[in-house]
Amino acid sequence: MANIPYETHLDLITEREAKFDELFRQGEFSPLLLQQVVGTFLLLLVPLVIHHRSTYQSRTLRYGFHAVITAFCIYTIFEVRFLGPANGYGVGLITTWFYIWSTTLLLANDVQKDLKRIVKESIEGNYGDEQEGSPEAVNNDTSKLRRRKTQQSPDVSRQPQKIYRWQPFPRKLSDRLDWVTDLIFNFRGPNWNWRLRSLPPLPEPVVRDIGENTNSTKETKPTKQTDYKSPSVKLRYALRSFLRDYIALDLLKLLLMRDPYFWGYVDSSISPPWPFDVLVWSPVLVRSYRIILSLASVHFALNIVTSLNPLFFLGLSYLFPSFARSITHQPVDTFGSASSVLDGGLVGAWNTWWHQLFRFGFSECSRFITELVFPIGSQKNGYKLARRILQIILAFSLSGLVHAMGSYTTFSNSRPWNAFLFFVLQGAGALIQYFFETVLIPAILPKAFTPLPRWFVRTTNLILVVAWFYFTGPLIADDFARAGIWMFEPIPLSLLRGGLGLGVKGDQWWCWKGSWFEWHSGNAWWQSGIRLV
Repeated sequence: MANIPYETHLDLITEREAKFDELFRQGEFSPLLLQQVVGTFLLLLVPLVIHHRSTYQSRTLRYGFHAVITAFCIYTIFEVRFLGPANGYGVGLITTWFYIWSTTLLLANDVQKDLKRIVKESIEGNYGDEQEGSPEAVNNDTSKLRRRKTQQSPDVSRQPQKIYRWQPFPRKLSDRLDWVTDLIFNFRGPNWNWRLRSLPPLPEPVVRDIGENTNSTKETKPTKQTDYKSPSVKLRYALRSFLRDYIALDLLKLLLMRDPYFWGYVDSSISPPWPFDVLVWSPVLVRSYRIILSLASVHFALNIVTSLNPLFFLGLSYLFPSFARSITHQPVDTFGSASSVLDGGLVGAWNTWWHQLFRFGFSECSRFITELVFPIGSQKNGYKLARRILQIILAFSLSGLVHAMGSYTTFSNSRPWNAFLFFVLQGAGALIQYFFETVLIPAILPKAFTPLPRWFVRTTNLILVVAWFYFTGPLIADDFARAGIWMFEPIPLSLLRGGLGLGVKGDQWWCWKGSWFEWHSGNAWWQSGIRLV
């Protein structure tokens, strides 16, 4: 640490906070106020909640509000700064993702006409609006319930019955608020007609009630009801997963903060901490070690964030069974099976294994832009191929844009272009792999050698993925380190660093220090409010 003027990462954080506060007092950037966050959300909520009477009114509301959202997002990216979370990374990432998601819901789709969700209701229940409670709908639901009863024992049929049904855009205001809010915060759509294909199939009773008319081609074989455990069993599963991820994050934070590379000293030739300093003889091993730690940290951080949702709603459904109406209480893993990487290479890694939280937004926005460049019409293979290639590159470019803007808004000397380039290269790599598998290899190999043995396919895919990430991984891993996102403290209590004393000087049991909110007085009333710090 001879070239580093800090004893621990805590000294660097203290100095960075002091510099940030000084620049803020000098007016170098604007604060992030709570009313700005709430107001921007309302800009998306309002045009979706208002019932559209005509196509003209629909487009005027959606495109008009989207224009205002565009202005707010541009202002936030270029003018607003705050250190948390992750040294300001969240400002650019969340703002850019919100803009993409707004584009998906306001421009790429007419949600009031095209989207619907699955709800679970009693046959005697109130359907909320005259469209959904029409005699035809009730008769249809009654026939479904009658079919359900014929497959049950007499004792079961005497119990209160529930059915699943499609719910289009409601007419009653309170139902519309619930419907739209669910849509806005439901990135993977497990109970929507646009649900991702990577999600587990719907349970058998749901498919029996609603039919198999969802977008997912993997729902042709519904799961058995026995696959959907009781709330107490599911709650224990979610809690175990949360605790596992919590301990893993504590350990990773312990390792990361002992390596100045993760403080942002990317260009310094500093060896990893003990006991990994045995890798210093090989630059290949040192790079691999830091890429793996970066990947693991993102993996477990996303896991623990997404686990809060099932913990909360599973707890509600367990404590208040009558409160729960959704079918989505079954915890869904954030990441897919690692075997998809072996079976699909780069395509499997990004299409199935890696988290799919942003996939619908990326795919819908890329489809919307692609249709502007290549309108639907021609059925020629070359035209369709060009559309497909453009859509894939745009989807990965949007992912790159989200991370590049996160890097841009950090309080550091980051390199946003590297983050963008990393994701563009992943799309290019997936396209190259697809070309080799579907065009080149079949043309070279005789038919007697196809299909290739599974062990050979898995081995070559593993080599491909490892090599590709080894050479492209530093683009994003180095930028994460430069941006200072690893300085962020992901957990409130540390057993390893505070409890067992394995941390650095200054580490304590309680990891979250300082305040999260403070009152800010600006030059005008709209510039004053609760500031996020």
